[in-house]
Amino acid sequence: MSDDSKFPEWFLWLSEHGVRLLILLAVVALAFFYVRGRSNTNARLDAIEDTVQFEPPRAYAAPDPSNYPTGGVTEAQWVVKKSVYVPVYSHIYYDGGRPYALEATLSIRNIDTEDPVYLSSVAYYDTQGNLSKALLDELIALKPLQTVEFLVERKDASGGSGANFVIEWGAASKQTAAPFIEAVMVGRSGTNAISFVSPGRTIDRSEED
Repeated sequence: MSDDSKFPEWFLWLSEHGVRLLILLAVVALAFFYVRGRSNTNARLDAIEDTVQFEPPRAYAAPDPSNYPTGGVTEAQWVVKKSVYVPVYSHIYYDGGRPYALEATLSIRNIDTEDPVYLSSVAYYDTQGNLSKALLDELIALKPLQTVEFLVERKDASGGSGANFVIEWGAASKQTAAPFIEAVMVGRSGTNAISFVSPGRTIDRSEED
């Protein structure tokens, strides 16, 4: 008959309750992995739900003048009339003169919070100063904080490296803020990409004496 007094108390306790302890540890481990698995599953489901709910940006479509009503205001009612020049590039040069094709987006934003801004013309000129295309040739209005965009696609190389937009805009109030106008150029070749912004500049014609 063995003498239990020869063994420490913890060893005796472990020998009596070891099986129960192992079972308890197994249950705890199973519970831990179950909860963790559920958490990961919920995270994946949330990610899938976010993807389903995400609405990608609309594909570009040329502005429809009927979507920018003037409310009966005519150009004769303008008290402010300005022209803005925006330099753009259908390509730039690199590596000793190789052309790098770009796509250009012209963004015209009415930054006034109260008054509309009116546009009568958006013209695209090439490097030689010749009219390449008229992107807008009728009067439209931008509501407060509204934006209109015009796109020159990458495949359209008619403008060249010295292309530009000329925008004619006006307002029926002298207090109306001037619109914010800029062009964004984007290009991609293989794994390389480039983008930059070109701000508009008001054309100030000096008055003759």
